[in-house]
Amino acid sequence: MTVLLKAYTIQFVQRKEGVLNLFDYHIHSQYSIDGKMTMDEACRQAIKLGLDEIVFTDHIDLDWPDNKAHFDMNNLELYIKSIETMQERYGDRLIIKKGMELGLQPHALDELNLIVDTFPVDFLIASVHVVDGMDPYLKEYYLDKTKEESYIKYYEQILMLIQKFDNFDVLGHLDYVKRYSPLEWEKDDYLYGIDIIDEIFKVLIEKGKGIEVNTSGYRHISDSPMPNIKIVKRFVDMGGKVITIGSDAHSLDCLAYCFDRALKELKSAGIAELTRFSNRKPQNIAI
Repeated sequence: MTVLLKAYTIQFVQRKEGVLNLFDYHIHSQYSIDGKMTMDEACRQAIKLGLDEIVFTDHIDLDWPDNKAHFDMNNLELYIKSIETMQERYGDRLIIKKGMELGLQPHALDELNLIVDTFPVDFLIASVHVVDGMDPYLKEYYLDKTKEESYIKYYEQILMLIQKFDNFDVLGHLDYVKRYSPLEWEKDDYLYGIDIIDEIFKVLIEKGKGIEVNTSGYRHISDSPMPNIKIVKRFVDMGGKVITIGSDAHSLDCLAYCFDRALKELKSAGIAELTRFSNRKPQNIAI
């Protein structure tokens, strides 16, 4: 699988008082099967890095292919209680919010709605990790497909699911296939399926939903977030107003990954605001 990674040191842009709160809205702890840090470790690292706010967004993928692994949390009550414990422990130094990353699949939407209604949180990411029973994380998804076909198939699944499902705040890692494709990356890959991306954005904007700038993309050979900043700008130009930033960190070294660079590139593209959430209510702040 051709996924080339780049290493960066986190260096934040110097902040003037009151100009910008730094926050990471995509973090995985030990409650995700692929998480490699505890909530306590994540909180201490966030404080060390100078973050003002984080959201734990552990995986809820209810049916992962072949039952080889499950990303769902076995005890949601314990998950929520653990976040509350972190709030009590570190609340004087760090704003800590409750979130989930919902893995959308056609047959799981009713159960996801029930989970969200039963366990209220501050913020919800809707992500697609499985298409036709295959996770693009695995090489089998790309067999018998051209690169363009692998992207378009993924975007078509996103579009179908967000048309049916409303219980989320932002769409996670729009071009997830980029991160794991075994096919050679090219600089214009972000344009594959652009017509479908526009349809996705129309649905999101109509529903008042947003997208995230997922900085894990900077660890890929493309050296750009997910999605590309040009695609983020396209969302804004179409009328999109909700944009969060998240590292998709599963380990301490990835927390707030390349946020300084992402912020510079967003500002250079004329994007003036990012969004934070409390009790599922958005608040835009200047960057």
